[in-house]
Amino acid sequence: MEIHFLGTAAAEGWPGVFCQCTVCQKARALGGKNIRTRSSVQIDGEYKFDFPPDTYHHVLTHDLDLANIRHLIITHDHEDHFYPQDLAMRGEPFAHIQDDPGLDVYGNIWVEKAADWDELKEAEIRFHKVEPGSSYKVGEAALYPFTANHYQYANKSALIYVFQKDGINLLYGNDSGFFFDHVWTALEQFELDIALLDCTNGNLDGWDSHMGIEAVIKTREKMLETNIASKETIFIATHFSHNGGLLHEELEARLKPYGFLVAYDGMKIEVPSLP
Repeated sequence: MEIHFLGTAAAEGWPGVFCQCTVCQKARALGGKNIRTRSSVQIDGEYKFDFPPDTYHHVLTHDLDLANIRHLIITHDHEDHFYPQDLAMRGEPFAHIQDDPGLDVYGNIWVEKAADWDELKEAEIRFHKVEPGSSYKVGEAALYPFTANHYQYANKSALIYVFQKDGINLLYGNDSGFFFDHVWTALEQFELDIALLDCTNGNLDGWDSHMGIEAVIKTREKMLETNIASKETIFIATHFSHNGGLLHEELEARLKPYGFLVAYDGMKIEVPSLP
């Protein structure tokens, strides 16, 4: 399994779109891994998590062919994770795709309400509503949605996912604070090979809606204690905000001693298929 991090920032990007804070100024000056776009991950060239407004930038920067994406999995309807206006660009006359098998999109009811799916059918896009606690066949993979600890208001919700393919269990944990008790219980059915965890708050204390360094460390510890993860599990922190105050090297200095990799835009991870 190849995991390609296309973007690793929170909603405002890093440096923030309008921001003049010291941390954003340092990121501009240093460049490289300190420049972060809105979060998305691509897996094996056919699966993609989230569709941010920076997707076109990702296509150009990482030399992607989005026509090869067959399955698009959306965590929630916030625009930094789901920008449906660009999905319409998949249809004629904006795109000419040969032998088009179409694109299947997965999300909850709020993602369903955020786009005109009847109109998007003209772009060969099909929507599939998913529910927490159920399982779904997604191409050659299986998908297990769970309720995220994120913006629980007006009866809205977001999702985290366990993604199974080639014998590998991957947790996609954006956007979520420390998991709800019932989610911890549900995760005990899995043995994770790789876990992507939200670290938006960085050096700030944060347990709800998003996590910070203290919370992701505690999450890893609890996963090890409950056998959801093992010493071989790859833990990756991602989805960072400049408000957390730590640049890439500083994040590595804080998180590596606790067994974390720190994601950056363009990072690729290869996980060998399991029997």
